[in-house]
Amino acid sequence: MRRPTCARRAGFTLIELSISVAILSLLIANVGMVTRTGSRAARAGLFEQLIEDELEQGLNRARLALMSSTANNLYPTFTKPLSNDEITYSMSLGYENNAFVESDPERISWEAGPDGSGRMVWCQNPGEPNERRVVWSNSVPILQEGEIDNEVDDNENGLDDETGIAIHVESESDEEVQVFVHLTIEKIDQDGNRVPASRTVNVTCRN
Repeated sequence: MRRPTCARRAGFTLIELSISVAILSLLIANVGMVTRTGSRAARAGLFEQLIEDELEQGLNRARLALMSSTANNLYPTFTKPLSNDEITYSMSLGYENNAFVESDPERISWEAGPDGSGRMVWCQNPGEPNERRVVWSNSVPILQEGEIDNEVDDNENGLDDETGIAIHVESESDEEVQVFVHLTIEKIDQDGNRVPASRTVNVTCRN
């Protein structure tokens, strides 16, 4: 009986199998790397959005609080290059029995938190027995983004050594002032890096 000149292969050789496993491992590693990179980028984007949301919320609250205040009841009223980390004001409530009525005094300020960080605080009747306090943010640093405690305007916004909440005014007339609120929110990301974001709003106050 005549035998076949070549035997038919029944499977993979050890070398072919090793090459296949190596290629598959590389593919899995690449897929994992892409997945991790995408997940990391998504987390970073979410982290930055959380900072922006907290920044926007703090500034909106300050804007709403100050927009109804009276110009002659703002204290203190520092102008550039000076600023202050708090402002006390009263809101106009209108007239009652032909008399002008104002709200109880309120204050927006920076203060040190229990863990050494800073926070943005709203207070009604500050220092009084019936004082009310609400923390608007627990993520306000000691100094504004880009600022160093050296009596120089490091971040070039016209203010020297301004704190995480920096407030100054510009008088338009005897009856009108512009209140500028500069706010920095800073959080620590998953790699231990400090990530700040800053913005400024201004509010017109009239008597």
